Amino acid sequence: MWFAQNAQVQLIPLENPPKTICYTFLATKFGQMIMGVTKQSTVDSKDQFAICVLYFVDKSVEKTYEEVRKRWPKSELLKDDVATQLVADKLFGDDKENSEAIPIAIVGTEFQMSVWRALVDLKNGETCTYSQLAERMGRPAAIRAVANAVAKNEVAILIPCHRIVSQNGASKYHWGAALKQQLLDFEKSSNY
Repeated sequence: MWFAQNAQVQLIPLENPPKTICYTFLATKFGQMIMGVTKQSTVDSKDQFAICVLYFVDKSVEKTYEEVRKRWPKSELLKDDVATQLVADKLFGDDKENSEAIPIAIVGTEFQMSVWRALVDLKNGETCTYSQLAERMGRPAAIRAVANAVAKNEVAILIPCHRIVSQNGASKYHWGAALKQQLLDFEKSSNY
């Protein structure tokens, strides 16, 4: 189970962390993930769920849950397979090639949001360094700030921080270098 190569995302800035994050665990092509969603009202007054958490399960479900709890201390975590299934169907459903943009709710500074937008703009299979990303953003001296913003990304894969590579060849990734390389290889393959 994986999402479409051309999946589009819509970044929705939040002023504050959501009061409630509904979450579930998903089995994917690259291992188990926790997905958290929050309810957002849209311009046309419809409620929709937006992804605010998407992490790979690192060592165990319990440790991953605790990581989410620590990173979102002001949000209540509520296990809700029904609410999260609506978003999972958009991501992984049969009609994923023709689906609407996946809403992603993000909390961060204007600068962090600009970094995450720049990550979303990277094409599948494309990689760049922190300094190249900073240059693309028109902020070539902000390399450290760009790196810090990348590290604060809460939505793995859809905000593709795994596409950042080190200038010295080191392959750092929150969930391990091996997973990062698998993701990059998969994106570069013609099977995607």
